[in-house]
Amino acid sequence: MRPLAPPSTTTTTAAATTSSVSPATAMPASLRAGALAAIGTWSVVVLPALIGWVAAPETSVGWFSAVSVASAIWFLGHGQSVGAGTVSLSVTPLLLLLVFVYIAVRWARRLAATERLRVGAGAWSRVAQWGIVPGFVLGYGLVSAVLALFTLGGPATPGVAAVLGSLLVPVAALGFVLLRPDDDTAPAFVRSWFRRGPTWLPSVWRAGWRGAGQLLALGLVVVVLRVAVSWTTVADVQDQYAANVGALAIISLAQLALLGNAATWALSFLAGPGFQVALGSTITPAAAQPGMLPLVPVLGALPQAADYPAIMYAVVLAPVLLGAWLGRRVDSELEFFGNVRARLTATAVTALLAVAVVLGVTALGNGAVGVDRLSAVGAPLGPFAAALTIEVVGGALLYAAALVLRERRRERQQEEAAEPAAQDEKAAGSGDED
Repeated sequence: MRPLAPPSTTTTTAAATTSSVSPATAMPASLRAGALAAIGTWSVVVLPALIGWVAAPETSVGWFSAVSVASAIWFLGHGQSVGAGTVSLSVTPLLLLLVFVYIAVRWARRLAATERLRVGAGAWSRVAQWGIVPGFVLGYGLVSAVLALFTLGGPATPGVAAVLGSLLVPVAALGFVLLRPDDDTAPAFVRSWFRRGPTWLPSVWRAGWRGAGQLLALGLVVVVLRVAVSWTTVADVQDQYAANVGALAIISLAQLALLGNAATWALSFLAGPGFQVALGSTITPAAAQPGMLPLVPVLGALPQAADYPAIMYAVVLAPVLLGAWLGRRVDSELEFFGNVRARLTATAVTALLAVAVVLGVTALGNGAVGVDRLSAVGAPLGPFAAALTIEVVGGALLYAAALVLRERRRERQQEEAAEPAAQDEKAAGSGDED
């Protein structure tokens, strides 16, 4: 017979194995994944730029100028400002930013899954916190620094802090992959962060982000409908370019990248404050005064100058109803066992989180696309923040308050119905004693 090992041997061996897994072992794979994610996002802009350069044989610039411009656009898509001579561009194409984050998420998710299997559940949290996160961000930043060199001497250059600011994309991707407090595969340090708050915080975190997506989707639906009903005007403006097929494809892609910005404008219109596409122009539920606009085809979907009736302000009911939907979602996912304060607090925090995400996206989408009248484009952030908070949070709390009142009324009716039955039982008991 083979002698049994001492009871402590297995435990000691497991502990030694776990402690031998250093976060530094995940650094090479993390650096590589971050660098490949950055290269993948860069290919999204550099390939169309090179195709456009090839499709325009009359151009007098070399291919490296096309790569330089694409690299500058890459930084613009990361939320950074880009200067072209005296012109400053600071409007982030939000759909392009979303594509960048999606590509980075794919790389970060693959990296996390591979490293978790390699190190095991015991060392996963420490390796993720001190190996994967810094390695992925650093790898992305190193490629960003190289791409910044491509813009030197080109027609457009990013700002001084562009390399540091471009880390927004890998940080957002890692947050999407790792910040999942109700997922068993999430690192332990993430779950410990959320355990410091109320028990309802993980569910509220998930519902708040979904609410932000619903708000932005609402704005995007308005934009798509408006472009559809104004398609003739949009096509007439595009025909004025008289460009070849390749140039038209590039122009169409550029406008598509800005549809996310237009979604935030539409949402600000629904909230009440409206938006502007140039200094001195305004489009609100009260009136539309677009003024002189640049020759951008998609801007042909904007309404003509007009004053609207007061009934137009009924559009603010859309974000209110979405807030009520958030309140319903919180009520369906959580059980508060009669704790009204916790119920209302969780509902308000969910709505506030959704509003905060939308405002952050809107702030990225605002900015300048030129000088003078084009130096301020987008939604007025202060009034938009106030209006959207009141409407979404108010709608969510109204729904929660209505549920609480209905439950209280039902309890009261049950108590009133139970009183006669109790009196009858008491009377029957007295009669038996007699």
